[in-house]
Amino acid sequence: MRNVNLKQNQPSLHKVGHPIVKLTEKQFTNYSSLWASRQAGKLSKTAQLLKAISDNPLSQTNELRQLAGCSNVPDLVNSINKKLMSKGLMVIRVEPVGVARNDDFHFWCLIEAPIMNIPVQMAVNDPLN
Repeated sequence: MRNVNLKQNQPSLHKVGHPIVKLTEKQFTNYSSLWASRQAGKLSKTAQLLKAISDNPLSQTNELRQLAGCSNVPDLVNSINKKLMSKGLMVIRVEPVGVARNDDFHFWCLIEAPIMNIPVQMAVNDPLN
């Protein structure tokens, strides 16, 4: 039997494991300019999705589709992460407890992802001179 009330399966904010970020209007304005809109004066769907995820942490995929007016949330999240990871932010997907793996039931949130500096080492096949 399908569970109609999926909010009871929503993970708690402290179980995400990372600090959840809510963007200020100034931050959102700076980040939304990373994605060009096809219509002058309107936000792109990617920017609308970022705003929806930031304002509504741990929202489900189907809710975000309605808020942002987009159909492919995971694809837009990939493009968001490509631009925001260098700024120390990242959108993650949290799978619900006790529900089958279905894209409509995933929860999404914006987290702080610290930028790590990894030292570059020589590869095994690099020449010595």
